[in-house]
Amino acid sequence: MKRWYVMIAAVMLLAGCGNREEEVIEPSAPGENDEIASTVMFQEIDITADGEQFHIIGQVQTDAEAFFYRVEQDDETIQEEEMIELEEAESDSFQQFEIMESFSEETLNQEEPPVVVMYGKDADNEEINPNYVPIDTEE
Repeated sequence: MKRWYVMIAAVMLLAGCGNREEEVIEPSAPGENDEIASTVMFQEIDITADGEQFHIIGQVQTDAEAFFYRVEQDDETIQEEEMIELEEAESDSFQQFEIMESFSEETLNQEEPPVVVMYGKDADNEEINPNYVPIDTEE
């Protein structure tokens, strides 16, 4: 009798698992989400600051055609988000990038250094893999 209970339970379990509707995942068209990244990595970042100007040179690897950056100081955004478009390349290769900006006199006189935040964005337009790069403005 116990065998029948086990067999009935197994059949019910298998029947419950088999009643799932098939999920279809539609691939996106090429170029549809060019700025969306699932990964972004930075390397060989070189920063120079001369007076009110700073210059960042580095390499980025991403599966998107762009990455983003903004400048913060004391947890406040002092420069809104900017997008850096990249040349078309394989997603597993690093590409050169360059950022050149100027600071205001007020920014230079603050005690805390400004920080450049570089990142990618996912399908929900959320930041992924943020990299925080402080800029030494002291002479």
